[in-house]
Amino acid sequence: MLLPGYPLRYDLVTVPRPVLGEDALGLGDRLPRAVPLDAATAALAIVLPDAVVTQLLALLALTLAGWGAARLTPAGLPGRLVAAFVALWNPFVLEQLAIGHVPHLFAYGALPWAALCGHRLARGGARGGARGGTGAWLAWAGLVGAVGLGSLTPGGGVLCVVGAIAGLLSGAVGSDAGRWRRVAAGLVPAAALQLPWLVAGVMHPAASATAGAGEGLSLFALRSETGWGRPVDALGLAGMWNAQSLPDSRATVLAKASTVLVVALALAGAPAVARLWRAGRRPEVVAAAAAAALGYAVAVLPVLPGGTALLRVLVSEVPGAGLLRDGHRWLALPALGAAVLAGLAVDGAARRLGSRGGPEAAAAGAAAAVLVALLAVAAMPDLGGGLLGRLEARRYPADWAAARAVLDRSGDRARVLVLPWSAFRRFPWTGPDPVLDPAPRLLPRQAVVSDALRVGNARVPEEGEGARAVAAALRDGALDDAELRSLDVGWVLVERTTPGEPPRLPPTWRPAYQGPELELLRAPGAMPDAPRATAARTVGVAGAHLLAVALLLAAAAVAAAEVTRRYQWRRDASRASDGGTTLVT
Repeated sequence: MLLPGYPLRYDLVTVPRPVLGEDALGLGDRLPRAVPLDAATAALAIVLPDAVVTQLLALLALTLAGWGAARLTPAGLPGRLVAAFVALWNPFVLEQLAIGHVPHLFAYGALPWAALCGHRLARGGARGGARGGTGAWLAWAGLVGAVGLGSLTPGGGVLCVVGAIAGLLSGAVGSDAGRWRRVAAGLVPAAALQLPWLVAGVMHPAASATAGAGEGLSLFALRSETGWGRPVDALGLAGMWNAQSLPDSRATVLAKASTVLVVALALAGAPAVARLWRAGRRPEVVAAAAAAALGYAVAVLPVLPGGTALLRVLVSEVPGAGLLRDGHRWLALPALGAAVLAGLAVDGAARRLGSRGGPEAAAAGAAAAVLVALLAVAAMPDLGGGLLGRLEARRYPADWAAARAVLDRSGDRARVLVLPWSAFRRFPWTGPDPVLDPAPRLLPRQAVVSDALRVGNARVPEEGEGARAVAAALRDGALDDAELRSLDVGWVLVERTTPGEPPRLPPTWRPAYQGPELELLRAPGAMPDAPRATAARTVGVAGAHLLAVALLLAAAAVAAAEVTRRYQWRRDASRASDGGTTLVT
């Protein structure tokens, strides 16, 4: 996957030259589920090679996840290394990669840093806080940066806010009188960074549509992989709702082995948690346990008595509560907890095995760490080699660039209807796994695509207004010129190499481009204009994006200033020391 190209698998869609347009900002017909991810990716592709943007972000996310888990673990080096390894090599990461939820792993990587920086901020930057409160400013910048990275997806943003709250509250306990002011200074920007997707969702014309909410609850609920029940599978960080996306090993005894391993490591770390409690680390222990318990409770909510009814009410009545439907993503919180507990377990084992200290302790720690790593790899071998070669970068055929060039040269603002009418594609060049249609992110104008979701034999119907109108018009298997123009469609893109039969189209619509992969049809005569968002919606969505960008730029400026100040202070201290002055800090 790290090779140059465009990773494509299920929900993971990357395209050459992604478009920073209305759909990316959340002003188009599609519901803003990838806001502000699509806009951020398109912006990064302007300054970075677009063929490596997703790879760099994925590598950053996984690096931050392992590093953050190690920082959260109060243990020796072997324990911290095991925490880093388990944070990356576990069923949650495996199944998120399998379904293509790489953007959700951005939040997984940012989550420990949101908690760490929140804790540091609430304490006034005490740990490493140099002179003049610089530690607090640097912690504030780190908190904003971490939440900003995690908030590239709506669900990830909520997770990072939970992590930030846990860190802020645990740091505020027993701190000085200004702690609540610092807590507010962390909470306000963390909440403001959620505005791009929240405002775009609330102001979307289809926001009030609740059709399919009941079906979605059952489709996205955890499923049992081991046969031991969903609560047990959730403890093992497994249970992805889309069984078709998972590697074959998840249907074998290895699924049970990985569950036993994760639960056993967590239980083995419990005595170390008791020691931390007795050592006065109660606020941190309570905050971490509460965050992990919250993630687990949301994941298994449909299994709990009355949970489905509660979830249905929340999804129907509360803006943004649809994020609670996908229970698997909420296992990110207990996954980090399990990684820390695994590190504590190995540290405790090393202490017991090497109780005499010296080389024996180091050897015991290394042996315990290697054993845990070998067991994790044996239970989840599919994580090796990018899901054993199924998650890799692809190259788009030349037809895609040629069809886009035709649209680039045209001066109209008509919509593009993408056929066949299905949300997922199976192209010969993308491998055996389906992929979400890449056309909306690649075409330089608004696209009308199916956003219906089919899982097994169940189907959640279309949600966007344009998508619902097209689905209704397609019931007779044909689209005439009047129907297409009433939808503000002036172009039809037919993807030829994916399964599915396109409807009958008006013969007066002539090909503007034809190739082995794609056919682009153009309406005759005057072209319709795509509907524009209302002024209020445009101002609200654009303002939310600009506020988030301003916060991130401010955090970057603060971090640069504080790092420069610390470097200058250390350089001055070094010069003073060279001159024979003793500097006491």
